[in-house]
Amino acid sequence: MLRLALTPKWITALLGCIALGVVFAMLAQWQASRSFIPAPASNFSKIIYRDIDEIAQPNKPFMFQELDSKTKVLTEVVARVRLNPEQAVLVNNRFQPDGTKGSWIVIPANTAAARLFIAVSFIPETEDAQLVLSETKKLDSTENFSTAAGRYLPSEAPLQQLKNGSFDSLSVAQLVNVVETNGPSYAGFLALTGPSQFSKPVGAEIPKIDLAKSDSGLNWLTTFYALEWTFFALFALFMWWRLLADAFRKQQRELLDIQK
Repeated sequence: MLRLALTPKWITALLGCIALGVVFAMLAQWQASRSFIPAPASNFSKIIYRDIDEIAQPNKPFMFQELDSKTKVLTEVVARVRLNPEQAVLVNNRFQPDGTKGSWIVIPANTAAARLFIAVSFIPETEDAQLVLSETKKLDSTENFSTAAGRYLPSEAPLQQLKNGSFDSLSVAQLVNVVETNGPSYAGFLALTGPSQFSKPVGAEIPKIDLAKSDSGLNWLTTFYALEWTFFALFALFMWWRLLADAFRKQQRELLDIQK
């Protein structure tokens, strides 16, 4: 059988099967590299600032990744906005990193391109929230644009609006339908990370948000595809050997028939 395998026909077939196997092996390696889901970094070493128009477009899906887990660089977003404090709302079920539960005051604002909702302050005590909200609504809005910087975060799933006009989640789509503003909107919202006039009232604090945390693990679908491509690579070589063996047995039978 070795003599038959060394003929030009079967050497060419072997090279073809090897090439096909290499392609399948490369596909298996690609799928394997996507199978492991790393846990995001729990901290960062540097903050950079980017304009909102560089990372988001109005009425487009949220596609922003604020933390580069490899370089541990956190990106904060800067926007030139005109705030509308008279339309401020409360969003409940908010937590500071130390576990303190409270509410956010969220104000609709306008950039030169679209509407942007901004979480401007955190109120730890529920009974103080409505009072701080009333004080916030009395603050003068300005026709001029000011700079707001903070964490640009994705919208949450909508929950039923409460009787006191507050919300249990920060859903951009829900706020768009409640707040009387027109025009396009950004899919995410901005949470201020520095002091402002809205964190000055008694009982108000700067909103603080932990980095997202999740466990590392395997993507079982891509793992299955990696094993599947590996099987195809081995099968390509097996098929060459099987066809060669069949050809050799056929050759032997023909020789026996001739001898008879």
